[in-house]
Amino acid sequence: MPARIVVTHSTAMDEASAARELAAKLRQQAGGSPVRGGLVYCTVGVRTPALQKALVEQLPGVPFIGATSCVGVGSAEGFRTERIVSALWLVGDGFRFGVSALSRGGDVRGQGRELANDALKSGLIPAEAARFAVVHATPGSEESLLAGLYDVLPRRTVLVGGSAADNDISGQWSVWSSEGVHTTGAVLAVCDWPWRLTAMCQGGYLVTRHRGTVTRASGRTVYTIDGRPAADVYNEWLDGKLKSFLETGGTVLSSTTLCPLGVPRTMDGLETHVVVHPEKVLVPERALTLFADVKEGEQLVLMRSTEGALVKQSGQLTEWALGSSGLQKDKLAGALLVYCAGCMLTIQKQVPDMLGDFQRVVGQTPYLSVFTFGEQGCVMPQRAEHGNLMTSVLLLGNA
Repeated sequence: MPARIVVTHSTAMDEASAARELAAKLRQQAGGSPVRGGLVYCTVGVRTPALQKALVEQLPGVPFIGATSCVGVGSAEGFRTERIVSALWLVGDGFRFGVSALSRGGDVRGQGRELANDALKSGLIPAEAARFAVVHATPGSEESLLAGLYDVLPRRTVLVGGSAADNDISGQWSVWSSEGVHTTGAVLAVCDWPWRLTAMCQGGYLVTRHRGTVTRASGRTVYTIDGRPAADVYNEWLDGKLKSFLETGGTVLSSTTLCPLGVPRTMDGLETHVVVHPEKVLVPERALTLFADVKEGEQLVLMRSTEGALVKQSGQLTEWALGSSGLQKDKLAGALLVYCAGCMLTIQKQVPDMLGDFQRVVGQTPYLSVFTFGEQGCVMPQRAEHGNLMTSVLLLGNA
């Protein structure tokens, strides 16, 4: 029997009822076919330990991973911002699905290796057979986690991911699997999907003429660009937009969503960018903190976008992904759309239009969209990266 994707939702006000409703809808739509695994997302306010426990009770032996989403979730039913739990289930024969979860800290790269090995073992999947992986982590050190995953997984394994989110960066996020729940941790699903699939990760931004070299940085803090305070340089690129922050410091997230920074990546003469979102100006150094790592010697480029471009980004990216892979719309089994929470908040009233543009491309394909505080995917073939203000899409075929 061909593989199918089933999407279920529940707006029940308690976690046990939500799990029962999700499971009942799944059984009805699966029609007796085996459920191999799932991806589960919810809004802040759902008690994820209770939800995870109830799902394990309702669906014994079914592996799943999940994460909290900012404000709401998206699907063919639209942008749902009420208290909701949504799940994308992989149903049918001919493939395997394994998951793992762990708390994070210390040697994050080593924990990435452990996460990958455990997920492969759980699904009885040889590493060389892994076709795609979905990763969700709580914010921080995502780059080291990805490096650890790819110490184990082949580079050809397609990876899509998003960092767990809440509604206000207050730390109410969590990730979970059928094995447990973590407020600081990571979860991974791996699948040996034998049919066609494709994935892509990009930001909906254009390059400007402004660029400079990082001359002092540590992790996610850039101190100087071209030997000058990073915030001074960035403010000049923005024609003084951040002048008030240079003396007082503070959070600049909302002021920089449409004008973030990009780190160039090149391959075979082509250039693309990992987008990074400036978070704060630090005084007295007038440094910039970001939501992604940058290294000394890397270039930073000023990027620009508009609300209209962010609305169109998911549809355009999906068209590119389909066009480059040869995967046909009528052969799609399902899709996962990971869309940056910062972009979503900027176009919040237009999110239904964004989802509609995505659905225009995928047709009646079942899908879920989660809104994250960091996006992971391949901006270049076989090169998974962590960035911000980006869109990452996974398209699964059934032929």
